[in-house]
Amino acid sequence: ERALELDAAGLTVYVLHEDNTESMVFDPQEIMEHGGLFGVDREEWEKSPQFHEKVMERQEHQQEREQAFLSQNRNCFAIYQVSRDDPQNVRFMNLDWLESHDVSVDRSNYDLIYTAPLSESGTVPEQLEKLYQQFNLEKPVDFHSPSMSVSDIVAIKQDGKVSCHYCDSVGFTQIPGFLPENPLKNAEMAVEDDYGMIDGIINNGAKEPTVAELEQQARSGQPISLMDLADAVHREEREKKKSVVDQLKSQPKAEHKKTAPKKSAEREI
Repeated sequence: ERALELDAAGLTVYVLHEDNTESMVFDPQEIMEHGGLFGVDREEWEKSPQFHEKVMERQEHQQEREQAFLSQNRNCFAIYQVSRDDPQNVRFMNLDWLESHDVSVDRSNYDLIYTAPLSESGTVPEQLEKLYQQFNLEKPVDFHSPSMSVSDIVAIKQDGKVSCHYCDSVGFTQIPGFLPENPLKNAEMAVEDDYGMIDGIINNGAKEPTVAELEQQARSGQPISLMDLADAVHREEREKKKSVVDQLKSQPKAEHKKTAPKKSAEREI
């Protein structure tokens, strides 16, 4: 059903065969007759309105995504922007303006816009500068918000420590207390698998999907990347071979001791 919707929307749909090959769909009847998996091209998908809708759905899961960011073991970052319905209307205002109007920086006035792993090493100031450049000049395809600017908050989690920084007129200023000091005490927080990948949705590269996960996505009507499926198949084949080799290496060598058979022993047949 989802494949029919994407085909009707103008996307190129591919039939995924059991021998890891694919063929382009030219007629909706081919989709109805195929009982297996389908896929779409990643670049075409990322340019589609449906992709934009999925990105926008992330905004409905603020708490889960923030929890996933804070609980990550790897270095990562989060970008917050002033909510469009902020009653104080502080978007694009620098810290001097906030101070002169007795306005404080409050998490409740912000939306979590984007989270992802830090791809490079460096000090916190270096990371902030790289992110500012990236989210102005080379924005990720799934970042559908205004470029990073004054009033944005960038949270950096590096070496297990989280710090939050206000994008000011010149540079960044650290803002203590923007995020809770110990937010991980609530063990009952249910974090969905997707949110555990940091960003929570589509192709952010933080988690490599398995063949089973991709098949489940396809069955539920979600488009999948042919490249991701092929990579997952090859990756799992390599892991399987590696596992067999490791098992063989870990087996203790059998000691062959020759013993004379007892005369009374019966021969087993």
